[in-house]
Amino acid sequence: MFSPPRLLLGLLLGGLASAIWGGHAVVARLALHGQGITVLDMLFSRYAPAALILGPLAWRERHAIAALGLRRILLLTLVGGCFNMALFVSALGWAPASHGGTIAPMTGPVVGAIAAWWLLKERPTAGRIAALLAMVAGVLVIGWDGLGGHPGAWRGDLLLVGAGGTWGVFTVLLRRWQVGAIVASAAVTLSSLAFVLPPFLVFRAGEFFALDWRLWSWMLLAQGVALGSASMLLFARSVEMLGATRAATLSVLVPVTGLTASWLVLGEPIGPVKMAGAALAVGAMLVAVLFTGRRG
Repeated sequence: MFSPPRLLLGLLLGGLASAIWGGHAVVARLALHGQGITVLDMLFSRYAPAALILGPLAWRERHAIAALGLRRILLLTLVGGCFNMALFVSALGWAPASHGGTIAPMTGPVVGAIAAWWLLKERPTAGRIAALLAMVAGVLVIGWDGLGGHPGAWRGDLLLVGAGGTWGVFTVLLRRWQVGAIVASAAVTLSSLAFVLPPFLVFRAGEFFALDWRLWSWMLLAQGVALGSASMLLFARSVEMLGATRAATLSVLVPVTGLTASWLVLGEPIGPVKMAGAALAVGAMLVAVLFTGRRG
């Protein structure tokens, strides 16, 4: 039984995490266009501060991380770490932020359900299949809307599908290997930094820190502290307070926040076609979490 204060606090923490995730595309789009920030800069900003913050947690969970083994950590880094983020951020060189905030988070659950069917033998019910198909239709509508208003956005949309799809595989692998969110985040963050730091130091460190200090400070704060650390810790606490299913319903706020922020901050239009696609996909996402199940 949930007490009202505990329920409200859990919803607030999960909602804040979802808002951070939803605003990520807007921050990345702003940084990549006219600010002198590159994809490698974004990766450094994401993983360097997060590694400092999550380092103590990694040390505390060092035995669990060691039990994962190098092969599993590298695979998790591929589908849920720096390589996944490189896909997402690179996509925003072509696609608008409104696509980044909707297509990737909506693709993840669909690919995740397919991966769970294959890897976990979780056969979805007919209702869940219908909800997932509706989510796919919503994503296609959003992509179709971009063909007219954003020429060339289809290139970014394909990368966003790749980013969302690999993230869906990441979530299933965590369940298959029974890895906790904090353990996974700490391990993947440190592993990602090992890939990102050497090329950053060689090719970009001088140029990055030569930028206005307010810009690179903001990048480190937004990418590394808010996105890389705070959002994960907030959501993990939300799951503890609400349970996994209730907390998962808050994922519908990610595309909603993404669309709203792209309109308010970047002035990206939200036409009727894009709105219809988003509404279809968000509604289907909510139905998939709340009212459909899976057959083992």
